[in-house]
Amino acid sequence: MSNYVERTLLPGEQIVASARPHWAIFVGPGLVVGFGLLVSKAGGIFIVAGIVWAIFRYLVFNGTELAVTNKRVVAKSGIVRRNVVDVALTKVEGITYHQGIMGRMFGYGSILVRGTGVGQVPIPFIAEPELFKHEVGQLLYAS
Repeated sequence: MSNYVERTLLPGEQIVASARPHWAIFVGPGLVVGFGLLVSKAGGIFIVAGIVWAIFRYLVFNGTELAVTNKRVVAKSGIVRRNVVDVALTKVEGITYHQGIMGRMFGYGSILVRGTGVGQVPIPFIAEPELFKHEVGQLLYAS
């Protein structure tokens, strides 16, 4: 699954659940390119802008990792500058998720990791956020 997470596993640590960005991250750029194809005079500008936006989103798509191990929750994002959140399971206060109408229809949402000392860390466009939250909850609240 995840290059960064796998490279940083601690001794005895195993990935329990992981999540990837959803394909819906490409809908906006696709709509801009589609609009550019429909517009006759200024369409080239929209097509170029949509393609540049799609390339940026592709880099975000490939550069985002979210995983929970038997010891911690790890989230990595960033293209040029890397942002990493690494919270021990004992410090995680909770995991929540938000889904708008489109997210409910297509199965994506934003995960929010709440941890002691890190506040809320949002990770947008995650596929199947409810499943990821459930898997993390099983670890956090297992007795």
